[in-house]
Amino acid sequence: MRFGLGDGNCGGRGGCCCFGSGCNCDNSRGNVLPLVLGVLLVLSILLSAMLRMPGALRRTVAMVADETQEMYWAESAVLAKLEGFPEMHFAELPAVESRVLGPWTEWRTVKMDGGRVNKFQFMLGNAYSRFSTSEWVRCTVLLERNLQERVLQSDDLQNFSGSRRFFKLDSTMADRGAVNVRAGDLTLNLGESDAFSDTLGGSGGSGALDDAGRRRVSVHSFMANVEGDVRIRGDVHFDTLRIYATGAVTVQGNVDASFVQIFGFAGVSVMGDASLSGVLLSKQSVEISSRAKMKFPSVAIAVGYRGNRFALLGKSVFEGLAIAPSGFFERDSSTVLLDSSKSLLPFCMDSRKIVFERRRL
Repeated sequence: MRFGLGDGNCGGRGGCCCFGSGCNCDNSRGNVLPLVLGVLLVLSILLSAMLRMPGALRRTVAMVADETQEMYWAESAVLAKLEGFPEMHFAELPAVESRVLGPWTEWRTVKMDGGRVNKFQFMLGNAYSRFSTSEWVRCTVLLERNLQERVLQSDDLQNFSGSRRFFKLDSTMADRGAVNVRAGDLTLNLGESDAFSDTLGGSGGSGALDDAGRRRVSVHSFMANVEGDVRIRGDVHFDTLRIYATGAVTVQGNVDASFVQIFGFAGVSVMGDASLSGVLLSKQSVEISSRAKMKFPSVAIAVGYRGNRFALLGKSVFEGLAIAPSGFFERDSSTVLLDSSKSLLPFCMDSRKIVFERRRL
């Protein structure tokens, strides 16, 4: 057996060691060079591709960054207001405008940025706490008065006497209707798209298809103050529905509303396939039954007299705050109650505000 040492067979410039009949040659340094060149080539291709990134993609990335910054400023302004800092304490933050919207508080931020106006809406409820029956009565009275004043002070208010039944809505009512019915009941029996009169024209009168493929009437806003009972049924969607009645209010059928404010002195009933979101008030009883659904965020309060009642029956669903102070709560096992009261108390309850919804306007 021969061992080469310093003779060019092992340890020399050839980098090759021979042991007996075999040789072990180390060519690692030679193998690294192609690998390095390959990595450099791939990086060059990636860099070239990034430099040639389409302008539309770069604009999209920049837009997302700007929108994120805008939301950051808006949220920071709301947090500063929640923490009690005075207006414009932080000069770079947008101003926060406040107003009552239904039973909750709406905050809006407005900020100018390079000629653009950035607006965000924040909906606030109140943190949950224990309140006495008298406090609930005070809150309900305030909500009730605000609702009635809003209806009666409408610029488009139409006055009627005696019971009224509408199978069709003219263009004024379909767009932003408000009626005052003295000494009579009001019935809205709206079927399919023919529930609009011919004068409606192109103001959304054709209706849209619902989930079941049925033609549905679409109404922007409808308000009514009624010295009697109110019945609403049919196949109709309301963006906003406000009803103040000295009698009972019944909503049934395929009625859908994005936001409702309903006060029925003698009671409020929502039944059938109705699907609403908002606030229901009564001095006697509120009942959700027969598969009806009150979606988040919703508040239902039955308060004012002994024996006032809230009932959730017949596979119905309620998402929000349901309460009957000094009365009783009735619910069967087929119903669903998703209690969101910790962030849904009305503005008239004195507690800490909580943001439960936000969106860009």
